[in-house]
Amino acid sequence: MSNESTQMVNEIRGVLIPLQNSQLLLPNAAVAEVVDYHQPDSLSEGPDWLLGTTSWRQRNLMLVRLESLFGETVKDTSARQRIIVCHALSVDAKRPFIGIVASSIPRLVRVREAMLESQEMTLSPDMPIHAQVLIDGQPAIIPDISALEKMLADVA
Repeated sequence: MSNESTQMVNEIRGVLIPLQNSQLLLPNAAVAEVVDYHQPDSLSEGPDWLLGTTSWRQRNLMLVRLESLFGETVKDTSARQRIIVCHALSVDAKRPFIGIVASSIPRLVRVREAMLESQEMTLSPDMPIHAQVLIDGQPAIIPDISALEKMLADVA
């Protein structure tokens, strides 16, 4: 195996998704598409972190603002906001995709084990968070997409 092939085995292509005061880290394969933000259709009831639904590729996509879910106050929106369309992980998910609002354009990263450092959880354990890490010294949250799916199923 060549040195380049060995390096590729030891890294994962990821996406850093900026939120207002933090960022998410997801494997690139978890992201279906990044689209421009547009105002969703409101739901008659639901938690404040569930912004509503929007149409994406002729599908009804639930749109989530994780900052609200984490208990943060959401500042004014910007023209740089994006919707990150993520694949649901459960094969029997009612909705195969979830929309997450990003504060600006996400960026691709190559993640190697040496770049990651585990952090003590500062958010509530009932949040849909798999881990909090430092990636090259920058804090990031690895969301628990399965837990988020379950939360959406419970409210929708």
